[in-house]
Amino acid sequence: MFLKTKKRILDLIDTVLEMLEVLHKLQSPLDAVLDCEAAVNAILHQLDKEDEYPKKTVMQLQSIHVFFKEFLKDYTLINELSVKELTDKVLLLKEILKEEVKEELNIVFFPYKASMWDSLSSVYEAAKKDKNCVVHVVPIPYYELSGDKDRLVYEGDRFPNDVEITYFKDYNLEVEQPDIIFVHNIYDNYNTLTRVHEYYFTTNLKKYTDMLVYIPYHISSFILPKKGEMRLAYSLPSIDNVDKIIVANEFLREAAILDGVPKEKVIALGSPKIDAMVKSLKEDVAYPEGWKEKIDGKRVYLLNTGCMFFAIDPFLSVTVLSNILNISNMDKDSVVIWRPHPLTKVSILKYTPGLAKYYIDLTEKYIKSEMGMYNNIILDETDDYLPALKAADVLISSDGSLLRSYLLTEKKVIFLDKTLPNNSLVPSNAFYYFYNQDEPWYELVKKFAKGYDPLAVNRKGIASKVYANIDGTCGEKVYQEIKRSVLNPKSKGIV
Repeated sequence: MFLKTKKRILDLIDTVLEMLEVLHKLQSPLDAVLDCEAAVNAILHQLDKEDEYPKKTVMQLQSIHVFFKEFLKDYTLINELSVKELTDKVLLLKEILKEEVKEELNIVFFPYKASMWDSLSSVYEAAKKDKNCVVHVVPIPYYELSGDKDRLVYEGDRFPNDVEITYFKDYNLEVEQPDIIFVHNIYDNYNTLTRVHEYYFTTNLKKYTDMLVYIPYHISSFILPKKGEMRLAYSLPSIDNVDKIIVANEFLREAAILDGVPKEKVIALGSPKIDAMVKSLKEDVAYPEGWKEKIDGKRVYLLNTGCMFFAIDPFLSVTVLSNILNISNMDKDSVVIWRPHPLTKVSILKYTPGLAKYYIDLTEKYIKSEMGMYNNIILDETDDYLPALKAADVLISSDGSLLRSYLLTEKKVIFLDKTLPNNSLVPSNAFYYFYNQDEPWYELVKKFAKGYDPLAVNRKGIASKVYANIDGTCGEKVYQEIKRSVLNPKSKGIV
């Protein structure tokens, strides 16, 4: 029996007990007895649906049912002594049901973008292993908000083959009433580039569950929030609809509490995205078609650009991009993989539409085409970023989820800035810097070709200084903690 159903039955039994407290005092007890009998019948009806028939519970219910039938035949049988005897039977029923009827958890995951599934996947894997749990993965539709026209998108066919997908139209929240809902997007109508379908806003989801869990689709920054600076998600009204928030480390938990999020909501257990990276580092990687021939024996530079790369300073961004795409002209034994954020095109159409033709020509005509001037560049538009991270010898990136995952590799990073800010948990001597005048990026490319890497020692164990549970156990720990919170809400968990 699903936990929520069991709770409802126990609540119904409590209602019957409340009625019994006053039953013998009522001048006209008919309605009260009829209500109690209806409650007993409703419970019996529910128990008949169970796969494992709870014989002891049903027998106890039937004996209680007999009492109410006798009361309906003859009101004079209702007295303090008979009601006390019946109350004892109902109290015993409650204990028998708790013991005999084992609860299952009804869990649903509502991801929206396939490329962000890794933020939930290891939690899903932990839930899937639990024999006392029924799990559904329901990719939900979302809108791309580019320009005047919103485009509805569904990516359910893009998820990994080992994830059993339920089509969103086949999953009825009102019927399922899940015990736990996991989401990685709580922005509701406050996002600017994408927006989940309004049916999946947190305001609606919360109507159907007692445990709505938010796990961010990104790995949180290693740059500490400045005093008075609020992280976007914590400032949203939708945070009130969430029961638990999983954050990557203790300093983010403290920051969320300072931002006004109740401390009992926030749990610092790491990020499932780190689990995905840990797993990838242990396994042989399957590269997309055409990659292996280009990267074998080469020094691989991975350029990671965020969704707003072309929006903030488009002309500078175009110059930087052009320079990096030409790295192989400076180092003949190198290759560049460029991974633009999946929402790059949406961002360009919304914020810098004048660059749309440039971007399309660059990616389609000059990179993807065999005759293109950049046909030696690998454009990574896949949903899985892990092959690119594993292939890379050097990551060129600003702060973002890919860089934070890449910390686990302890390999070279050229940070797209002059230095790290003072409020960074990663020490400045762990990275090289694109705009460092004493050692600019093009000099670094030449030096890296000769094996140069004096900062290697500074990157040892760096991820463990920033994030919790970097051993690949985050998903399992998140699942167990949420399960404990649901099954034993009064027990002390992780705070």
